[in-house]
Amino acid sequence: MGLDRCNEDGVPVGNGRYISPAEFLLMAGFLTYRASAASIDARMAARRILDAVLGAATAHGFAHADALESMMASAEKSTRVRRLAEGATAAVGDTVAYLQVIRGAGVTLEAGA
Repeated sequence: MGLDRCNEDGVPVGNGRYISPAEFLLMAGFLTYRASAASIDARMAARRILDAVLGAATAHGFAHADALESMMASAEKSTRVRRLAEGATAAVGDTVAYLQVIRGAGVTLEAGA
């Protein structure tokens, strides 16, 4: 998987599909807090993603990580949650930077997974 392609297409989620970094962050929140039927490995990876992305976003000036995580934990679905997720991922940087943060958390993504 080339970094340039990821930067254009988003975050790979398998079967040739890509989603935005904000959607991926929200998915990690869902897996962490709401997907009790998911494997423990998936939930642990999602937790590492949340910690790494929200930590990086905070380090780059994002001031609402606690509020966003609280909303994800309570399964809030609103425009505000989406906006905060977009703000957090924008603070991290482009998709290449976002994927580097995820890799730094020990989570690898395969384009064809």
